[in-house]
Amino acid sequence: MRSVLLGVLLFFVSPGCALAADVVTLQVRPDQVRYGNRVELSGTITPAVAGEPVAVYARAGAGAVLVGSTATDGLGSFSLRTAVTTHRVFLARATDAFGNPVESAPASVLVRPRIAISLRGSRRIAARLFVVGHVLPRVAGTVALAEDDHVRKLTIGPGGRFQAELTTTRRLRYRATVRLLPAAGYIGWHRTYSVRIKPVPLTIGSRSPAVNWLKYSLHRIHHFALPSVAGVYDVATADAVLAFQRVHGLPLTGSVDGRFWQILGTSRPPPARIPSGDHIEVDKTRQLLFEVRAGRVVSVSRVSTGATGNTPVGHWHVYAKGPGFNAKGMYDSLFFLRGFAIHGYPSVPAYPASHGCVRIPMWIAPTLYAMHSQGTTVVVHL
Repeated sequence: MRSVLLGVLLFFVSPGCALAADVVTLQVRPDQVRYGNRVELSGTITPAVAGEPVAVYARAGAGAVLVGSTATDGLGSFSLRTAVTTHRVFLARATDAFGNPVESAPASVLVRPRIAISLRGSRRIAARLFVVGHVLPRVAGTVALAEDDHVRKLTIGPGGRFQAELTTTRRLRYRATVRLLPAAGYIGWHRTYSVRIKPVPLTIGSRSPAVNWLKYSLHRIHHFALPSVAGVYDVATADAVLAFQRVHGLPLTGSVDGRFWQILGTSRPPPARIPSGDHIEVDKTRQLLFEVRAGRVVSVSRVSTGATGNTPVGHWHVYAKGPGFNAKGMYDSLFFLRGFAIHGYPSVPAYPASHGCVRIPMWIAPTLYAMHSQGTTVVVHL
């Protein structure tokens, strides 16, 4: 009788007995981990038996991959450690009395991606400035770049690398935020930079990317007359700058400073006095000429009207055209009333100086002359 009892006792406490794996538990500590760090996978089997083999798996698609194997201690507990480089759902597996697998409930760990970013390049206006970074793992989510309220998604390349060019033209101060929009199983992240772009003073003779942006912005965005949008800061550029300064009430310097850059980046093209039809408007007060098509200003240039204020105010029409130079030195003339004309002239000061005509810079005269035929409406106003 004593030997029978001893045999029964050995059956229940011996390693690998059939009753050891009725229940398997599993937990992960910590349940949030930085990419590449280790977690502890621990649990118990019930009934508690020492030396019971336990395997830990991670789900992979419809199947699972082995993470590691261990064995229980005298209390039926087990543990192992593993590095985590991607989101994982773990489960522990033992066997029952019949050799069938017994699995724990799944235990998940959230991964905090490893992200590094930096700004590279120049913060001078119109220079090239980049945000450069990488995210590991590459599948951690989507990277987005926000410049104030303008948001764009970035492409994550091999090795988790990404890059985007920041604005150095229209905005002189803004907040740039790089944000990870996490995929399932990952933790989001963001970093914000206060970007301040340094305005560059410009004047005749300047050459730089800032000059190209200045000319592009004046001509293509704000519709000030220019023969080209690239190259050196020349006399024509100074004419466009003076016209812009006239429109916005800035000092008439013909040069660009920080205040000029600020207004250039925040203003809109000037409106027409008469917001309909095709015509030419001459503003005697501001010494400006506006070409208007379908009610919108398409070109702005500076002028010099009559020194005595005698340039006639009213609605007129081009009644004759005079190509090239005439005896009075007028170049490519558009006559709108008697001897009054819009014409090119070597001297176009920033104040009324003509005998009554509307002087325009020589470089724009051929373009204006070619664009307007007899019958074109000319509106002269104060």
